[in-house]
Amino acid sequence: MKEHIKKLRKELDLTQQKFADKIGVKRNTIAMYEMGKTIPSDQTVKSICREFNVNEEWLRNGIGEMFKETPSDALDQLAYKYHLSEADYIMVEKFVTMRPEARQLLFHYMKEINAIFENTSIDLSAPAYKPLPIGKILDTKQETETKHKPTINEHPKHHRRQLEG
Repeated sequence: MKEHIKKLRKELDLTQQKFADKIGVKRNTIAMYEMGKTIPSDQTVKSICREFNVNEEWLRNGIGEMFKETPSDALDQLAYKYHLSEADYIMVEKFVTMRPEARQLLFHYMKEINAIFENTSIDLSAPAYKPLPIGKILDTKQETETKHKPTINEHPKHHRRQLEG
């Protein structure tokens, strides 16, 4: 593992001190790992992998790629494979980066909506409002025009009470 830690550090262009600082150990600890005098604990290996996005199998045994695939690499592959548009890509990226609890809430919300559509005969193209007869539209317009809303200067106590709530 000593060669892998040194190779990783060099690849990242970090001094032993900066590498050590990133994973929370002392500089001489990194030197000891690189010389093979000590072996990092499992916790230290996990810290290195987490901090630098390193493939643990590569770090321990030299198998596979040095770095794990980043989420954007995986998304790029999905975009290519499924011919995703920019909007599709953003939607998938936002979904996979949501907290698991938020994804569960989204699924629950979608199931509620689906249940409503399954249990009713809603016309998906029908407007959500009922058109008003033309006479009613004119009456509403006249009411709006004649209604006077008091200004702050006309009713300061009323507005103060609203603000103080």
